Amino acid sequence: MLKASSRAWMIGVLIIGMCAVVLITGIDKVHMHADESLVYDFTRADLPYLVRYLAEQDSHPPLWFSSFWLWRQFVGEGEFAGRMLAVSYSLLTLAMVYQIGRCWFGAPRYGLFAMAVLGVNAYFFIYALEIRPYGLIMLLVTTSMWTFQRWQTRQTGRSAMWYAITIGLMLYVHYFLFVLMIVQALVFLLSRPTLKLIRQALHVVLMIFLIWLPWLPFAVYQVMHVRQAEMAGGNARGVVGAGTTTQPTSIESALSLARLATNGQVVLYAVIILIGLVLLWRRANYRLALAWGLGVPTMSMLINTLVAVYTPRYVVYMVVGLALIVGASLAYWPRIARWPMMIGVVALSLSALPTQLPHSRVPLRDLYQEVSIAAQPEDVIFFDDGDLSDGFVRGQIRRYLDPDLWARRVETQEEAISYRRIWYVTGYEWFLPETRERFGNIERTHPLQQIIGQCDRDWCYLLQLLEAPPFPQPELFSNIVAFQGVDIDALTEHSLATRLWWTANEALPRDYSISLQLLDSEGRLVAQSDGPIVDFYSGKSIQTSQLEPGRIYIDSRAITLPVNLPNGEYELVLVMYQSWDNTRLVLPDGSDHLRIAPLSVNNP
Repeated sequence: MLKASSRAWMIGVLIIGMCAVVLITGIDKVHMHADESLVYDFTRADLPYLVRYLAEQDSHPPLWFSSFWLWRQFVGEGEFAGRMLAVSYSLLTLAMVYQIGRCWFGAPRYGLFAMAVLGVNAYFFIYALEIRPYGLIMLLVTTSMWTFQRWQTRQTGRSAMWYAITIGLMLYVHYFLFVLMIVQALVFLLSRPTLKLIRQALHVVLMIFLIWLPWLPFAVYQVMHVRQAEMAGGNARGVVGAGTTTQPTSIESALSLARLATNGQVVLYAVIILIGLVLLWRRANYRLALAWGLGVPTMSMLINTLVAVYTPRYVVYMVVGLALIVGASLAYWPRIARWPMMIGVVALSLSALPTQLPHSRVPLRDLYQEVSIAAQPEDVIFFDDGDLSDGFVRGQIRRYLDPDLWARRVETQEEAISYRRIWYVTGYEWFLPETRERFGNIERTHPLQQIIGQCDRDWCYLLQLLEAPPFPQPELFSNIVAFQGVDIDALTEHSLATRLWWTANEALPRDYSISLQLLDSEGRLVAQSDGPIVDFYSGKSIQTSQLEPGRIYIDSRAITLPVNLPNGEYELVLVMYQSWDNTRLVLPDGSDHLRIAPLSVNNP
């Protein structure tokens, strides 16, 4: 029989393992954005260059960027590797949450419940995968709150020192973490500190100053430089801060944050928190968690009215405190109700998690990888803009598009038309009349075959395959129906899938049948498919009397192969005939059938 502490430890490991699976599998669902791409640009050279660049030309402190630079040297350059650094920080945060919940509230279940609530939170999930400092911020803030509470409780010089170190490290990661410092200072003052704690607090302030002193001149320069740039660009807001990357304080911004932090379950979380207030208000550590989870965003929005410091990502660490509040409230319930309630809340949050994920990022990685797989050796790619002039987009294209296809890009509509298969790339310019006109000019001779991407309210990015008929010169049946070639799309043990290309030179008065036949090396009929044209786009039958002169039609035609068809060499033959008397239409040379393609069958 396992002890209660061992069971709790094993459950904690299981929760962290499940969260690791969710985060790691989630990497494939997350797509890079421009700010993440800049991280790779900043860290492309050596470490001294990185620190010098940040100090002189950017607005960030160096600690996280330096850690990412080091990570790149040992783990690799890929996007997956980059996100794994954030995942590592985030999993350590979850482990810290268990310890905090267990120690602050006196039982392991408080830590377990907080871990479970945090692990299915969309706010946490989004920034736990960002190739930016937020994973490290959540870890450092969690460590800082841990050391802050220990210092308040133990009141020793050693515990004060560790708290000061965490604050110093935080300021080397992100300047706007001073909001947390203000909240901690208010908690400290409202707790009626002893004279001993006040003296230690002065030592803490001095130690933080000494830790941060080497970077302080650069930080002052960065703040002044950002202010000057925003004043020049007309983006300045507040006395100081980052007006370009923040948003004004408003009821809508507060509600938006509440929806994100609760997976859209604002009312449910509010009820749980109100119940926790009634049950746990007298506990100092619960009030500390409230200051963390609710006090931080409140303070940030208040300061934001004077200094531009608020946007959801800058206070993402509040979600850890929120998880502790909700987890503690659930864990305090009677034994018979606490676990079912926790499981229900976690299940509901997990089901609602996808609704809060960002949907506006264009999945350039997936789109260009899909095109690279679908492309054939002679394909070309035509960027009718497609945001190619955007440095971030161009970098993603170069990273994920097949290099050979990138090398075969064409610059003009006229050049594109000279090739058979064209990948036509557009972004939001797809809605422009001139773009549609250029597309239509190509599509008249190169019918649309495939669309990769989408164009809706979330994002618009399309890679459309336009393909001309295979034969440069058509084969005429009775000088009225032009056969323009065949594409063999798939050959399996059971069937053969093809596309037959047709054009009518004039309106046809009759409905002719088409027969695609497979002959063996002796010329014997093995299999065939007869009937009218089956439209490639709609799947519906089109009789030859319905064909519009000059328009290209694609016949999607499949042949069912005989069971145990012997391996060997075969040939595809095409026949057009009158179904009422089996009279065949003839070709210019007088033959009544057209040999269109050899075929090799090599089944295992």
